[in-house]
Amino acid sequence: MKGFFNMAIDSLLDNRLRSTLTILIIAIGITSLVSIQTAIEGLSRTVERSFGRMGAHCFTISSFEEEGDRAARAISLADAQEFVRRYDSKAVVSITSSLLMQQVSAGGISSDPTVTVTATDEHRLHLGLASLAAGRNFSSREIEGSSDLCIIGDNIARQLFSGRNPLGETLRLGAVEYSVTGVMEREGSLFGIGTDNTVLVPLGPARTRFLASDARYSLDIMPVGEESAFEEAWERAVVVMKLIRGLRPQDEANFAISRSDSIIRELDSLKGKLSIAALVIGLITLLGASVGLMNILLVSVKERTCEIGIRKALGAKPRTIAMQFLTEAMLIGQIGCAAGLLLGLLFGNLVALMLGCAFTLPWRWLGLSVLICMVVSILSGYLPARRASRLDPIEALRCE
Repeated sequence: MKGFFNMAIDSLLDNRLRSTLTILIIAIGITSLVSIQTAIEGLSRTVERSFGRMGAHCFTISSFEEEGDRAARAISLADAQEFVRRYDSKAVVSITSSLLMQQVSAGGISSDPTVTVTATDEHRLHLGLASLAAGRNFSSREIEGSSDLCIIGDNIARQLFSGRNPLGETLRLGAVEYSVTGVMEREGSLFGIGTDNTVLVPLGPARTRFLASDARYSLDIMPVGEESAFEEAWERAVVVMKLIRGLRPQDEANFAISRSDSIIRELDSLKGKLSIAALVIGLITLLGASVGLMNILLVSVKERTCEIGIRKALGAKPRTIAMQFLTEAMLIGQIGCAAGLLLGLLFGNLVALMLGCAFTLPWRWLGLSVLICMVVSILSGYLPARRASRLDPIEALRCE
C-alpha cells in the first residue's frame, strides 16, 4: 500500500497543474457544503439557547397582529386580569404590556434608540423569560403601587454606567427617573431576540406613565407539573380566554396562542431545507470535480501506457495496476476534501460569528463530506483503473 501511495504522489507531482485544478474543484464543493452547514448549525444552536430559557412548556396568549374579522379587539388589561382569576390550572402566569422602543439616559449619557421597554409583573422572572445577574426582582406591592423602579439589560448597564455598579442608580425614561433594582444576565441578541437591550418596569406604574388606555397585553403561561399536563393546560387556557372574550368554546379564537418553542420548530424546518440545498450545491460541484478527476486519470493512463506495459511484463497483476490508479483518485479526492473542510469551517464560522453565534463543528456533516469525497473518488477512478488494468502488455510496449 505504501508503494501505491508513493507512486500516486509522484504522479500528482508530474501533473501539478491538472491535479491542483481538480483538487480545487473538489475543495470548492466541500467548502460550499461545510460552510453553509456550519453557519446553519451555529445559528440553530444560538437560537435554541436563546429560547431555551423560556422552557419547552411555556405558551403565550396575545392579540392578533393583523387587523381583520378575527381581531375584534386587543387583549386588554381587564381581559388579562380576568384570565388570571379564572385560570385555575397549576401554572405560573405573567401579564406583559405591549413593547415600546425608547431611549433611556443616565448622567448625560444616552443609550441606543432601540431599547425595548416592557411593562410586566413579578412573575416574568419566575417563568425564566429573563434571569438576574445582580439585584432583585419586583415585589407584588411594587407592581401594584407607584414605585419608579426598573430592571435593566446588560448592554444598557454597560453603556450608561461604564463599569459602575448600576444598582441604586437612576436612569431617565421619558420625563420620569427610575431607580435600578436589578441587572439581567448577558444573553446576546439574535434577530432582535434577547434581553440585553431591555428595560423592565412594574406594570402598575407603567399604566399611568406611558401605556395608552388601549394598550395590548399578553399572557405568558408555564404549566407546573408533568409534561403530560401541557396539552390540558393549553386547552384550558383557550377555553377560559374564549369565555372572557364572549365566545363559545366551539367558536374560532379571536386571539393568538403560540408555544415558546414555535420559532425553534420553524427554524428546524428551515434548517432542513437549507441543508438539502447546500447538499445539492455541493454534489453538483463535486459532479464537475469527478468528471475532471476522471479526465485526468484517463489522460494519465494514455500517457503512461508504456509504463503500464513494462510493469505488466515484469509480473504486475491487473488488480495491482487498478489499485495504483484508484489510489491516485483517492489521494486527489481526500486532499481536496481536507482543503474544503478547513475552508468550510473557516467561512462558516466567520458567518456565524458575524451573526453573534459561537464556534461550531458540525461533526455529522464533516463525516458525510469525507464519505462523499471517498465515493466520488472511487467512482471517478474506476473507469481509468479498469482501462489501465486491461491493457495488453505487448500492445502497451509498442506505444513508443
